[in-house]
Amino acid sequence: MNDRPNVVLVFMDDMGYGDMGAMGGSVVKTPRMDSVAENGIAFRHMYSAAPVCTPSRAALMTGRYAQRVGLPRVLFPHEGEGLSSWERTVPEVLKASGYRTAGYGKWHLGCRPEHNPTRHGFDDFFGLLYSNDMDPVHLYDGEKPVRTEVEQALLTKQYTDRAIEFIERGGDEPFFVYLAHTMPHIPLHVEEGFRGTSRGGTYGDTIECIDFHLGRLLDKLDELGLTDDTLVIVTSDNGPWFEGSTGGLRGRKIDTWEGGIRMPFVAQWPARIPAGSVCDEPACFVDLLPTLAGLAGGEVPDDRPVDGIDIASALTGGPMPEREALYFFHNWTMNALRQGRWKLHIDRNPQPDRRELPQLFDLEADPGEAYNVANLEPDVMARLTGLATSFAAEIAAQRTEAEGRAAGRCA
Repeated sequence: MNDRPNVVLVFMDDMGYGDMGAMGGSVVKTPRMDSVAENGIAFRHMYSAAPVCTPSRAALMTGRYAQRVGLPRVLFPHEGEGLSSWERTVPEVLKASGYRTAGYGKWHLGCRPEHNPTRHGFDDFFGLLYSNDMDPVHLYDGEKPVRTEVEQALLTKQYTDRAIEFIERGGDEPFFVYLAHTMPHIPLHVEEGFRGTSRGGTYGDTIECIDFHLGRLLDKLDELGLTDDTLVIVTSDNGPWFEGSTGGLRGRKIDTWEGGIRMPFVAQWPARIPAGSVCDEPACFVDLLPTLAGLAGGEVPDDRPVDGIDIASALTGGPMPEREALYFFHNWTMNALRQGRWKLHIDRNPQPDRRELPQLFDLEADPGEAYNVANLEPDVMARLTGLATSFAAEIAAQRTEAEGRAAGRCA
């Protein structure tokens, strides 16, 4: 057994909590995703750090809330903002520890040359620089556009092919593969052979196609004798948009209700994770950088605030480390926070109706966020409101610096 695992992070775009069988879904069939949970662990309270693409990915890559990174909203191709060279990403941290690194799929952290994944720690990149509903849709190989007429129905297969090729190249170093699928983000495109096969319609077809190709990758790890020493993570960037299931959770993409930010999340690492494990404690994408850094023997940057914590103990079936709270924003406005069983809503951007705020929900008793218990828990309200006020002030104080870095005005 190797002490440092290979890592494969499979990241869907707009797949809902209830779209995966391991999370309780029954309409869309995801047998290979479910097998990851069966052979490893399912996190039932894993959160995206944002309910939309760019800030979710910024937090995932840096271990820092997107507001600290200066990328709190969705980026568009005509804009100049993007991930600053000052930030340290998961692939950069792992590369410094001797890992080979590759990213295949959607990036969405800026599309100028200085924002390209190859400038942020990836040895190899093949994919789209932003969402598939943005114009123009160009497919990049490294820093060069290789196709301006993209057959989107083939992207899931092409991304997986490149990931398998990268793994097959082998070598003595461990590897990190970030496989960020374009689907099931709209417009939906489905590979021939999967069209019309899912009870979930075209949306379900795209997920079942991803599941099939995940199976190809898992089978390749088996074939190469790498399964025991490879940490495979499967999740999504935020909640479902126009279609898809939240598993009964309130809200959808764009919302900081649970349906917009609680993600399906399963992981396997047979050498370390007991099969059939479950974690019911809150965790977040910001935790991945410190966790993977710890597993790889790498260093978490100590010259800036890092919001994530090392959750390797929980990942491998043990207890979750204590944390203060998780915070959720829309753009620069804090909407909500979670601490333990409690979820506090203090704002409701981008929705104009702010009646009844603030609201407090007991997610253990009320996962659908249907019953405001603020009047029943004055001490909890006071504690969480204090945390929200303090953290919002911290982010506001850093805003000018963060915006400057994202726009390229700071070194």
